[in-house]
Amino acid sequence: MNRRRPRGLLALVAALALALAAPGAGAQDPRQKADIHAVIQELDHLIDHVEALAARHRDDPASVRFNYPALLEQLRLTRNRSAAYLNEAHAAPTAAPPAAAGGSLTRRR
Repeated sequence: MNRRRPRGLLALVAALALALAAPGAGAQDPRQKADIHAVIQELDHLIDHVEALAARHRDDPASVRFNYPALLEQLRLTRNRSAAYLNEAHAAPTAAPPAAAGGSLTRRR
């Protein structure tokens, strides 16, 4: 896996969070819409990659395993809330980035 891609994604998500938190921020600016759309596409790619990893490591016998379902839930939540912001599907403008789903990314058997 290319380690630069997730770092770039984290930078994009951080930039999105800052843009959403800025006073008077809105998705009306075409450049911001394009940036948010790029983040959503990156999240789609990351979701696909994590789904493949989950399938590949489904039968992992380790006593402590990575919780792929929790990660997928978090990624999908962030993706869907970002898309809702982009599509202005929310009732009122928000000044905060999408909230975390919560939960641990590890689980014990």
